[in-house]
Amino acid sequence: MMVLIRLLLLLFLLHQMSFVSALLKADKEAGSEGKFQVLRIVPETPDELTLLRTLYKVAQEFELDFWKAPTNVGAFVDVMVAPEFVNSLGELLAKQHIQYNTIIEDVQSMILQREKASGGRHHQQHAQKGNLSESLLLNQFKLFGKRMRDDASSPVSRNKAVYGFGDYHSYIEMLRWLDDIERFYPQLAQTFTIGTTYEGRPIRGIKIGSPISDTNKRIVWIDGGMHAREWASIHTALWFIDQLISQYGVDPQVTAYMDTLNFYIVPLANPDGFEYSRSDVNPQTRFWRKNRGQQLCKKDRWRRERCCGGVDLNRNFDFHWGETGSSSDLCSDIYQGAYAFSEPESRAIRDKIMSPELYGKVDSFLTLHTYSQMWIHPYNHERRSFPNDIEDLQEVGRRGVRALEQVYGTRYRFGTGADILYPSAGGSDDWAKSKAGVKYVYLLELRPGEEEWDGFLLDRRQLIPTGRETWEGVKVVIDAVMRRAKELQPWRSPTPTTAPTTTTTTTTTIMTTPMVTRIMTTPRPTALVVTPPAAPPRAVLPDLPAQTNARLQNFGPSPSELQQMNRRVDSSTDNDGQSASTLRQAKKHRGRGSGKAHNANGHFTCVWHGYVKAKWQQSANLSATCK
Repeated sequence: MMVLIRLLLLLFLLHQMSFVSALLKADKEAGSEGKFQVLRIVPETPDELTLLRTLYKVAQEFELDFWKAPTNVGAFVDVMVAPEFVNSLGELLAKQHIQYNTIIEDVQSMILQREKASGGRHHQQHAQKGNLSESLLLNQFKLFGKRMRDDASSPVSRNKAVYGFGDYHSYIEMLRWLDDIERFYPQLAQTFTIGTTYEGRPIRGIKIGSPISDTNKRIVWIDGGMHAREWASIHTALWFIDQLISQYGVDPQVTAYMDTLNFYIVPLANPDGFEYSRSDVNPQTRFWRKNRGQQLCKKDRWRRERCCGGVDLNRNFDFHWGETGSSSDLCSDIYQGAYAFSEPESRAIRDKIMSPELYGKVDSFLTLHTYSQMWIHPYNHERRSFPNDIEDLQEVGRRGVRALEQVYGTRYRFGTGADILYPSAGGSDDWAKSKAGVKYVYLLELRPGEEEWDGFLLDRRQLIPTGRETWEGVKVVIDAVMRRAKELQPWRSPTPTTAPTTTTTTTTTIMTTPMVTRIMTTPRPTALVVTPPAAPPRAVLPDLPAQTNARLQNFGPSPSELQQMNRRVDSSTDNDGQSASTLRQAKKHRGRGSGKAHNANGHFTCVWHGYVKAKWQQSANLSATCK
């Protein structure tokens, strides 16, 4: 019966696709007014939702840009439609009796009109070329009052390095400001480069702490701008940098943060995509999402030559890569890439987090996005999927939301992305939690709320309030990291030295929550030999038994423990309730997945930076070397 239902549904969807194809041909013959429009669609039945989800999966073939994806019956969907498809989509929706409204009649005119209204200092030079200015001032937003009071002018900062907050700036201006901070505050700040983009731009960030030379402190990681069009996330990350620098020695709370922790902040993780999104007022340029990876050309179903490129960086991390919520279509806005970590930008973040400088010390991973006003925690690849320390993760996250909301009354939703939005795999936040073992991991979708129709064009008058309220929420997470730092004794990372290329060595680090065993090797030509210090003071974790800590101090399980664990794969059920068949399946697919092993005392992890590839090991010297 189920097979018959699925067959009928498939025939229905194929019919709808052929209907749209016919309408497209009619559109082309009749001509187009040349206006990009944004439609708000409300599916009221499961069939209507299914049709919208089908369109979402083939969005690029119909030149549709879903600003808000179809999730549930009754939840509205916002989609930007290219000129030649406006009539086609409207007729399709009308034929299926699906309700919709046109909320933006002409997207490009709106961008131009609001750019002219900005009166920004860069308007003249860009307007002559038809490009976006760096000061994108929008018409009045729906919400006024308290949320808008702080936007009239840039705040007065104690920072000697001057930056024009409350405005959008180029990547070059951001880098100059970071350099100025390092120059004015050498004892507090140090810039770094984590990699180079496809187009050759450096991916730079800044380390902040007091003193900057102390490398043994716990770490907070923050990044923004992973999606090119999400400009407000970049401004917010820059705002955090300013708060740390300008308030040190003034605000006791910030001073304590700087004295106790190190902050690694990458304000713009996708420089190529961001600069491309600034280059023109064409909506398909301004709302570009991906990086600017290799362009490839192909013919679509209408035999049109289409050249597509770029990868959705937040689908390119090695956590259930290529599964839900991503696409293998190069032209899709959610294209996952050829393989996990195929892109220099995602690799750069991975390599920095997993480097000897940071690995095992990062207690918070915060990644900033826009829009929808959501505070998201792992995991996002499927619904009702949580890490083992979910209670602590939720408790800190909810307190962060409350602190944020108290500033201006901005309402945030809280939960996993899969539960409050839709499942999506390959995200940086899930990877940071699962593979890097970071304790407090959150993805923040900033202003405006999902009901607003101009989400990616946030009024610049809202930039500073967005930074202020988000900083109050983030401080709750930092407070949790501070408490954790007091519980954990500082420890020194192993010192890497160059070794022959035939050796690949791993090291084990303490996880803050129970984790499964994952052996990760690096494919780099030159491997790293890890020489542990003579007597590293390892932290005693309050949530793991003492005997587990004792074992972890020796970098992994003993040979007898290892044999026990491998026997359990074939004959037992692990202490998380997973069946032996599940573990045998993991072992069978070790080349493309990850093996698991457990003992009665807890879980452990054997990890080294590089490409992540899980592999079962039955060697007695696993604790020292993973071959």
